[in-house]
Amino acid sequence: MKGAAGAGPAVLDRAMVRGATVIAAFAALAAAARIGQDVAIAGRYGTGPQVDAYYFSLALVSWPAAFLLAMLTLLIPPAEAVLRQRGEQAVRQWRSELLGWTLAAAALLLPLAWWALDGLLGHDGLGLSGAAADVASTMLPYIVITVPVGILVAIASCWFIASGWRSLSLLEALPPLTLLSLLALSQSSFAVLFWGTALALVVQLLAMGVVLLRARMLPVPRWSLRSPEWPGFARASLALVGGQMLFALTPLVDPFFAARLGEGQVATLSYANRLVLGLLSLLGLALQRAAMPLLSQLAAAQPAEAWRTVLRWSLMAALAGSGIGALLALTADPLVAFLFERGQFGADDRQSVARLFAYGMLQLPLYLVGLVMVTALASARAVGLLAAVTGVSLVTKFAASALLAPALGLLGLSLASALMYLATAVAAGIALRRHLNRTTS
Repeated sequence: MKGAAGAGPAVLDRAMVRGATVIAAFAALAAAARIGQDVAIAGRYGTGPQVDAYYFSLALVSWPAAFLLAMLTLLIPPAEAVLRQRGEQAVRQWRSELLGWTLAAAALLLPLAWWALDGLLGHDGLGLSGAAADVASTMLPYIVITVPVGILVAIASCWFIASGWRSLSLLEALPPLTLLSLLALSQSSFAVLFWGTALALVVQLLAMGVVLLRARMLPVPRWSLRSPEWPGFARASLALVGGQMLFALTPLVDPFFAARLGEGQVATLSYANRLVLGLLSLLGLALQRAAMPLLSQLAAAQPAEAWRTVLRWSLMAALAGSGIGALLALTADPLVAFLFERGQFGADDRQSVARLFAYGMLQLPLYLVGLVMVTALASARAVGLLAAVTGVSLVTKFAASALLAPALGLLGLSLASALMYLATAVAAGIALRRHLNRTTS
């Protein structure tokens, strides 16, 4: 195939499915590792205050890297595609300068994050029980290092994506595998969850550095702004930063609302969400990384065909998501029992998690359709519309959670996520159609 712009619908569909299948196979290993990690945590610690503290702290310290990765995944690959037309030296210079300023930002962010999180975890209005809040505050020094390390991992991940290296999906299995190994080897207290999480992320960063070094693509940091891509990158970043910052807050919504529902609720919701989000990430990463290059070419050359392709792939995604979701919802109870019911994780815990997981499958088809639409917007470089869509998503999640959580408890939070993905799909579809109409007119 010479390119997506000149390919027929059947060729495009086969290329997307083939690429998504390969990436999904690699990503499945990472998903299995994350599930194994959570199974080990559930078996050893159950749903006690220590687990509430761990998952709540993890959501907080992961936010900066999640925000940066969400934004830079949409910015760096298109920027490097333009720079490659100037030659590989232009890409190396850009990466060196980007790494230099990222290192400076990470060094500055560590003390700021420590100070901010220490104040937040000590606040009475946070919603955590007294025991969980004490654990989170005490363990903060062990896990706060994940903030700067996570930022560096996010930058490296974008370089892997821009280079088309599918090994990224394999390297994403390293943190859960490392923590799982530490849990198996350590007989110490729950502190291993906190320092083990930080160490696991360092292991991933080192492994990514080795891969980049062997490919002669590991840049030497520079603190200059000579790359010609900086002005365009800055403009696009300003357009995206608000929306992506809001969207990255979404994973924090559930822990904040769940903490107010009583002790053990954050842990219960986290176990269910880790299964749901693990499946969403597995299918979503495969779909997005396979579809983006094809849609980018189509959006530039044939906007009308891009819209028809998006509609076709959205239908395929909805059907596949509905089928997989229905099957997993029907088998939720035995699946959760097989994975989690041992040690401190009992039958009552299993029933609660299985119920949340089953209802969480409502999210799957809506998420995949929305992802196709958002990926198409990113491929068309419609950054302003992307920011608006992410704002709609977060507002929907907050409003639905505030309305449904008091009445339905944890189930309300799961349904609020489904409504968020529905709003994302609708808003992104409307925005994409209007953008492509302007392009063709």
